[in-house]
Amino acid sequence: MWPIRSALFVPAHRRDWVGKAIRVSPGAAVLDIEDSVPPEFKPQAMAQLHAEIAELRAAGVGALVRVNPMSERTGEEIAAAMTEGLTAIVLPKAANPGEIRRLHDLLSYHEGRANMTHGAVGIVPLPETAEGMHDACALAKASPRVKGIHGAISGPVSGDFARAFGFRATTDGIEQLYLASKLVLDSRAAGAMYPIAGIFGTPMNDLASVERLIRRARDVGYSGVAVMHPSHVALANAVYRPTPEEIAYFTGLLAAFEAAEKAGLGAVSYQGAMVDYAMLPLAQEVMAEARRLGLAAG
Repeated sequence: MWPIRSALFVPAHRRDWVGKAIRVSPGAAVLDIEDSVPPEFKPQAMAQLHAEIAELRAAGVGALVRVNPMSERTGEEIAAAMTEGLTAIVLPKAANPGEIRRLHDLLSYHEGRANMTHGAVGIVPLPETAEGMHDACALAKASPRVKGIHGAISGPVSGDFARAFGFRATTDGIEQLYLASKLVLDSRAAGAMYPIAGIFGTPMNDLASVERLIRRARDVGYSGVAVMHPSHVALANAVYRPTPEEIAYFTGLLAAFEAAEKAGLGAVSYQGAMVDYAMLPLAQEVMAEARRLGLAAG
C-alpha cells in the first residue's frame, strides 16, 4: 500500500461519497471523523466506518481514518475503525511522543480484539501544533507503526499549520518551505519513509494552482499528497507518475552503469554527466515505480 501517492479526504458521515471517491482512483481515502463532520453527525460517521473500509478494501483502495485529537474517547474511535482493510490512523493536533505511544497501545489492543495481525495498522501523525512541528522527529520515532509525518502545502488561505506556526500563507509559499522541508527530513530521519502533504488553501476549481502545490510537495520530498476534492486526485496521480522521458533517461542510465560495471568501472559518463553509485538509488526507485504502475517492463 505504501507509498500512497494520492489520498482523498472523505467525510465519513457521507456514506455515498466513498463510492464516488473510488471512481477517481486514489491510492487511499482518508475517512474523516474530525473537522469535516459536524458534531451531531460524528456518531453516524463512526458507525459507518466498518462498511466504508470494507468497500474501499474491495476496490483495492487504502483506508486511512482521521480521528479526533487524542482524548479519553480515542479508544471508542479506534474500536469503530478497527477492521480488516484499515491502513492507518491519522492523528490530528499531534503534540508529543506520549500521544503516539498511547495510540500505538490502543491500536495493539483493538487489533487483538478484532483478531487482526499485530502492527497491521499504521500511524500518520498530523502535527498541527507548534510543539508537534518542533518535535516531529520524536513523533515519528515514538512507534514503529508511524509511516510518515503528515505535513501541509498551502495556497494563500491559511489553515491550522499557519496559525500554529505563525506564518501567513502566500501564493509563492516561501514562508512555508522551511516547515515543509523540516517535516520531510524529520520523518525520514526517524525511519518513517512516507511523509504526506495535505494540499489546501486554494479554490477547489483552480486546478492549475492545485497542481503547482502538488508539484511543490513532490519536489520538497513528500512521497504523496492528501487532497480535498475528487478532481484533484488525477492531478496527484499524474504528478507522481514517472514520465516517459524519466523512464527513458533512467533506463539508459541503468544500462550504461551495468555496462560500466562489467568493464570494471565504478563511474561512467552518461548524457554528458558523470554517474556513479550515488545516482543509482533514485534511478532504481523511479523504475520500480514505473514497473508497479505498468509503465515499464518487469
